[in-house]
Amino acid sequence: MSDVKAEPQTSPEQAPRPSGPEQAKRSFSSIALAVLGFAATLGVGFYAGQWIKEAYFTESAKIEEGDRYRVDLRGDEPQIGPSDALVTIIEFSDFQCPYCAKVAEPLKDAMGSHEGDVRLIFKHFPLTGHKQAGPAAQAAWAAHQQGKFWEMHDLLFANQRALGDEDLGKLGAKLGLDLTRYEADRHGDASRAAVDADQSAGNKGGASGTPYFLVNGHPYSGALPAKQWREIIAYEKQAAQRLVDAGTPRAEVYAGLMKDAKASRMPAGKAGPKQRRPGEPHPDKAYRVPVDLRPQHGPDDALVTMVEFSDFQCPFCKRVTGTIEEIKTKYKGDLRLVFRQRPLPMHPEAREGAKAALAAHRQGKFWEMHDKLFGNPGDMGKATLVRYAQELGLDTAMFELDLESAEIAQMIKDDEALADRLGSRGAPAFFINGRFISGAQPLENFAALIDEEKAKAQKLIDAGTPRDKLYDKIMEGAEEKPGP
Repeated sequence: MSDVKAEPQTSPEQAPRPSGPEQAKRSFSSIALAVLGFAATLGVGFYAGQWIKEAYFTESAKIEEGDRYRVDLRGDEPQIGPSDALVTIIEFSDFQCPYCAKVAEPLKDAMGSHEGDVRLIFKHFPLTGHKQAGPAAQAAWAAHQQGKFWEMHDLLFANQRALGDEDLGKLGAKLGLDLTRYEADRHGDASRAAVDADQSAGNKGGASGTPYFLVNGHPYSGALPAKQWREIIAYEKQAAQRLVDAGTPRAEVYAGLMKDAKASRMPAGKAGPKQRRPGEPHPDKAYRVPVDLRPQHGPDDALVTMVEFSDFQCPFCKRVTGTIEEIKTKYKGDLRLVFRQRPLPMHPEAREGAKAALAAHRQGKFWEMHDKLFGNPGDMGKATLVRYAQELGLDTAMFELDLESAEIAQMIKDDEALADRLGSRGAPAFFINGRFISGAQPLENFAALIDEEKAKAQKLIDAGTPRDKLYDKIMEGAEEKPGP
């Protein structure tokens, strides 16, 4: 027999268990594995849920196949993606718009599915009702000058409820910008001009709200889901690829698509019902526009009354002043020009300019102050305004009191409320015997409408309407406001 003793056999239940630190280590590992397994299950479930939602519950995109529209591009706009991309998406956005914030991730997701074939160009379109959207746009422009647009873009959307002037200053510091340059840029004329140019391009392109997009010239609006963006991009990519296959270099694809594109979705002076924005005045209808106690040039009994809504810091309002001077000369004696205030939210000192103009009006020097304000729109601080008053020979003590008067502040609010009621969203805007024409139009566009209204007014006079009652007569048949 062997002297070797057999080892006792043990079942798993009888096996000795670790104790102390070893037991704690194994227990922690088991818990960790269980947690990771649960998290993985949740993750898989989440993505599966997202896939099911997109596949079965998200509608397919409504693909636009009609006219293409081109957009005025300066060439210095913020951009993601290569310039020779097959698909160009131009976005018009507002940093206080919740839907603009909502669309950012789905669009980024969809672009990632077509990396290298899509570029996104960002243009500002601050809405009138969002008081901080304009200053936020200027802050983004200022950050762009230091190569930090998209970082500022994300911060602005993440802080939509805190976009006051001090808040915007803190965001610049958070991004590590040169603050001296940043502050000068975001408050300067160049940022205002860039934002206004973007807004003008959006107006021409048919933007009536935000977010609004032109994808290779085809219009889309709203916070579209990623699935729809992928479908839109795929459709436009195929159309662009056909140009490439026919010999067009990739770098010239967008220009090729824009060759036959329309310059505007809002034809000057003649917008059909489908092209007119909701609530915008119809160009063929007259609207009731009062002229009470506002600055005017020309006689009360003029055949044609043109009411202008303007902003002293708006570059397009400044640009149209030369055309207005031509109109005043061309229609001398037959035209009355009435000026009403429309300081826009993105122009922080425009309201002070409006107050100064109306304060000067009380002393018979409105048009002289008007010219000084448009001559230097970048500086409307109180010291500058008082200096203008001194140069115009005004009673400066009375001028300073009027700058702070509640009555003048209310006049400006009344003008803004009137513009809103009439559906006029920007500046400059004009009503010629009650008929709407918007923007810094060329002389011939104004002349065509003035001549038409002058002829109609003459017929009223020939039928017995006294000249001094002419505008009242025209307003009798005018509409109070545009329909929905």
